[in-house]
Amino acid sequence: MVSETRPRILVVDDDEELREMVCNFLTYRGCYVETACDGLDACSTLDRSIFHMVITDIYMPRMNGLELLDTIEQNYAHLLTLAMTGFPNADITTKVIENGACDCLVKPFPLNQLFNSIKKCFEQSDSHKEL
Repeated sequence: MVSETRPRILVVDDDEELREMVCNFLTYRGCYVETACDGLDACSTLDRSIFHMVITDIYMPRMNGLELLDTIEQNYAHLLTLAMTGFPNADITTKVIENGACDCLVKPFPLNQLFNSIKKCFEQSDSHKEL
């Protein structure tokens, strides 16, 4: 049974250290967190588990974040999404927002900034007020 009061978040990034850091931080903040190393791994995880949000890097091997956001928009429209990138530019930010992401954070970012973006995303969607 999935708890509706505990946000379920999938963190997708090819940088294992960043994935684990974000996972540990969000777990400490009361979220249920799983991780994936790229978009294909994320799709497999989404097929077998229920999540409220996906946080994804943009530049990854096999399936990048833009492709993942497109897949989420087509197949998991209920999911909230948040993007992050270490290589920001206006075109990418525009594409990320057009693909439905709430925000696009520039790495490295303070973890509190990430948490504030997550809260804002949930508040704007009215889907989860418990964060």
